[in-house]
Amino acid sequence: MRVLSGTFDQSDFIRFPRYFGRQCPANAVAAICKTHVLNPNLWTSLNVDECLMAGNKLFEISYEVLPSSYTHVRYLRPDELHSCVTFPESEVQINDEYYGTSMNNLATVNHGVVNYCIDDAILCFLHNFNYGILTCKLECVAVMKIGNEYFMFDSHKRGKNGLSDGQNGTAVLLKFDDVNALVLHLKNLFKCTTCSASSASVQCATCQFTIIPIFISSVTNIDTNELVDSSQKGLECNMTMSKLELARNAKKNKRDKKTQKKTNRISNIQPKIEEDKGLSAATSELENKIYDLRIRSTETKYERTEEMKQKNVQQVGNRYKTNDNVRESKKKTEREKYENDLHREFRKSQIKEKYQTDEAFKNFRKSQIRDKYQNNETFRNSHSSKMREKYLTNDNYNDVLISRSQNAYQTPQGAKRKSTYQNLYNSSKKTKICLHERFTQQKKEMPTIICTCCAQLFFKKSTVSELSLKIDQTLSITDVCTYRHHLGENESGNVCSTCVNHLKKGKVPHFAAKNGLVFDPLPEELTGLTTLEERLVSARIPFMQIRELGYQKQLVLKGNCVNVPIDINKTVTCLPRMDSEDDTLLVQLMRRMSDKTPYAFENVRPEKVFNAARYLVNTDLYKQHNITLNESWLQQFHDETNNTTDLISTSNIEDSTEQADEIDNLMDQQETLLTSGFVADSGVKIAPGEGNMPLSLTLDEDMDVLAFPTVYGGKQRIFKVKYTPVEMAKAEARHHDRRVATNIPKNRVTVQRYV
Repeated sequence: MRVLSGTFDQSDFIRFPRYFGRQCPANAVAAICKTHVLNPNLWTSLNVDECLMAGNKLFEISYEVLPSSYTHVRYLRPDELHSCVTFPESEVQINDEYYGTSMNNLATVNHGVVNYCIDDAILCFLHNFNYGILTCKLECVAVMKIGNEYFMFDSHKRGKNGLSDGQNGTAVLLKFDDVNALVLHLKNLFKCTTCSASSASVQCATCQFTIIPIFISSVTNIDTNELVDSSQKGLECNMTMSKLELARNAKKNKRDKKTQKKTNRISNIQPKIEEDKGLSAATSELENKIYDLRIRSTETKYERTEEMKQKNVQQVGNRYKTNDNVRESKKKTEREKYENDLHREFRKSQIKEKYQTDEAFKNFRKSQIRDKYQNNETFRNSHSSKMREKYLTNDNYNDVLISRSQNAYQTPQGAKRKSTYQNLYNSSKKTKICLHERFTQQKKEMPTIICTCCAQLFFKKSTVSELSLKIDQTLSITDVCTYRHHLGENESGNVCSTCVNHLKKGKVPHFAAKNGLVFDPLPEELTGLTTLEERLVSARIPFMQIRELGYQKQLVLKGNCVNVPIDINKTVTCLPRMDSEDDTLLVQLMRRMSDKTPYAFENVRPEKVFNAARYLVNTDLYKQHNITLNESWLQQFHDETNNTTDLISTSNIEDSTEQADEIDNLMDQQETLLTSGFVADSGVKIAPGEGNMPLSLTLDEDMDVLAFPTVYGGKQRIFKVKYTPVEMAKAEARHHDRRVATNIPKNRVTVQRYV
């Protein structure tokens, strides 16, 4: 693509004060007419400017002859333009017969409606026509085909690349070698000028365009000496000139007369100057002699004095160092020169040659790059990435770098450096091993220090001794730190850092044991209960799934937790009584009796369950919730047991041998029962929560005490401050009494083994 630029564009307000920026259709028509007068290959910038002037004239004439109803229109269509275009040397007549034929994204071409994209439209158009005007987004350009060459005239602000340039752009004439280059340029051009910023290129669906063919009917040459008269005659043939145009031509004629007078005056003076030619020649010769003398004296001075050269070089160097304007100007000039490929390659070759021959320059460049690498992070990252890429892609550089490293280690300094690196590596390796061992040892240590204030467990580094503790005078250590059961008579304890911060401020810690956050001792009836035995005597069953994770066997709660109230009396009476307290019974705890898999199953001790239930129903909390146990059922069971015992004692025994055999058989059966275990079908299957409505975990205030009797002993604790559920969970999990932390149901694991 070759670009010919004019000196201005259609938006020049000084040249076109009335219609600036609106003449692109007229300019495109004028450019097509100009190609019939002069081949575009012979155009200059003046010819581009002539097209703009002729187009403005055409637009002015066409606009002024419009009907009065069109006065509000700012832009004209190509078919509304006048059919005559006038240039200084010729007049071109346009055939307006084809103004109605167009090709666009929904254009009528001969027959029917055809959908065109801009690629197909340009190719199809230039196959059928040679000249046309393409309109897109109120911008018109002329598209021309002359032989095998393609041209485009654009009167808008365009840069050296033919694209939009809003600051320094001018009208341009573009020449393309083939039609594909023309199409590509049009797509890039209208991509820059389209009003939709989201469109990547000119597409029919988003950007309307129209291509109108132009035909020239005749070209008439005009005598340059009668320019004004001929232009007036051409206008009189087509229209009546307005008064404004006549006044403008009169002013122009007046200016032409003044110019002619000045020209005549100069022509009258010229012969006198030629007559006095000898004086002029003598003056010129004298000036040349003086100039040559000055040059020779300067050359002699430089040849004679080497000091003058050094002095001038030093002055220039000092000016470059001290004067910021000179330095910036010099840098800018060098930068502009360096953009030229030839100059850049020449400078590189000069620097390489100087680097190889001049040792001082070589050391200076090395130190300069070393300092820049240490201080400039951007340069360091860029250099590292370049070297890394060069190392991976350039095999020669890779081999050179390896050989250089090997040679460096063969020298005495390299061997010393190698031993130093080896020692550093060994020491760092030992340090890593020590750190790993220390970490492993610290991991084995557990929080074993009890805080005498909050009764929670902490690591030793998180506590402070009571002897070194300085608290507010309004508080006393003995009044606040009350949890001292694990200490001797005169032994001092430790306080955690959280409690220390509160004590220093003169406040009682939030989790202090004196606020009621302690556990009462468990009675003998509730100690030693298994998980399922605890569920049988609790007034609430929290149905939940607790599973073991694969990593370090941690426990996780899956799904929701459902709080179901149960009737202890109904649950306990379902269990049969055993002859001994150590006898066990297989019990399956079901969510519903229709389920195939039990929620939990375990061998329980019915006698232990009865004793625990008898104790719990006598506590204040169970009485408050009206939880009772049928004592008549217990008395009836004892009566039946006593009658059975009397019946056995009074029975007749045939002989001692037969009795001994029966006892042996009974002992064998008992031994078999203990070793083989119970079968699931021979136990008891119960669903105490079936049919009961679940209760809310937040609204059921005593749920935790009723659900876990082995933790709270069936007694409700009284707190002096209010705790949130999260605070309660954290405090109980860290408490010195591990009954909460160890009371983790094994139900899920048991069910997995059962399945």
